[in-house]
Parts: sequence; C-alpha cells; structure tokens
Amino acid sequence: MARFRSLKVLIRSWLRSESWDRAQPLPPECADEGVSALSLVNPLFACLTEGGDMADRAAFALGGVMAKLYAESHDEAKNIVRRFMWHMNEESGNIGWGIPEAFGETLAQCPPLADAFKGVLLHYVYDAPEGRSTSFCDHAPLRVSCYKAIGRLLEARPDFVNSALPILRHSAQNESDDACRDAARALVRRYLLTSL
Repeated sequence: MARFRSLKVLIRSWLRSESWDRAQPLPPECADEGVSALSLVNPLFACLTEGGDMADRAAFALGGVMAKLYAESHDEAKNIVRRFMWHMNEESGNIGWGIPEAFGETLAQCPPLADAFKGVLLHYVYDAPEGRSTSFCDHAPLRVSCYKAIGRLLEARPDFVNSALPILRHSAQNESDDACRDAARALVRRYLLTSL
C-alpha cells in the first residue's frame, strides 16, 4: 500500500509538471528495474478521473505501460483491458471518467490488444437496433470521450478504418446528442477519404 501511495504521488506530480511531454510520459524513477509495469497501472488509474490534461497525460502514459505489461504477461494486460470494460459497465457503479482515453491509448500503443479489443471500443458508440445486444455507452459526455478514443486508435491503426466507418456512419446519422453527433461526423469526415 505504501508503494502504491508513493508511486501515485510521484506520478501525479510528474503529470502535473509543465515540463511533461510525450517523450517521457513517466518520471525517470519509474524506469528503475524494481518498478514493474503492473505496479504503475493503479497509480495511473487514480489519475484518470482528474480530467483535462491530467487525464490525457495519464491515459497516454498508461498506454505505454500497457504495451510493456503485454510484453511481460499477455494475461495481465488483458485483465487490465477487462478492467476498462468493467468501469464502462453501468453495473460497476462507476461513471468511467478517463477510461475511454486510457482504452484508446492502450489499443493505439499495443497492436495485439488492439487486434483483440477494437470491437469493444467501437461498440461503445454503436446504439444497436432494438432487440440486439450492445455495449452502447448511454452517458453522452462519456460517449464523447469514446469517440476521441476511437480517433486515437484509428490514427495509430489506419488498417481499422474500413471496419470502423460503418459504425461511425451509423452513429453520425443516429446520435441523439449534439456533441456526440458532431464527434461522430468529424471522424467520418476525417477517415472517409482514407477508406476509399
């Protein structure tokens, strides 16, 4: 527990620093041999709920940590992705702030996890026709983050564009929330030409 607290304080301070940048998303101390990728996951999770730049930075750092964790243990990394999914589930009791960004960064930075879980991320914005099972995120502000996460994934994996576009087009036409509809339409416009 003391280790978690000290890492959380160290990482929070680093993520809040004006000198933070993507070239070094975590403090140098986190590169020490005694600091495992798995030990960094919970401190970064704790930073996701802070929103704004802090959540974006934590999500980016977590994506890199997840790529390292996958190299160490496929199962542990998959369990963390399932944790993202649990946090996005209404039954968890969580709102899921920062989770879509972390999910998107993880899939963007770890290709094998993207291959396995891209459909889950895409279906958070797919409001399926009546009677069909769906994992649609019905909280509109959180769904905007899902579109952002999908954009990040497609930026890293343009080979997913053709499979994502039908879902994004459906969303662009059927979204009931203005901000979500704008986000879906922006992604369709951005990626439509690359899919031809």
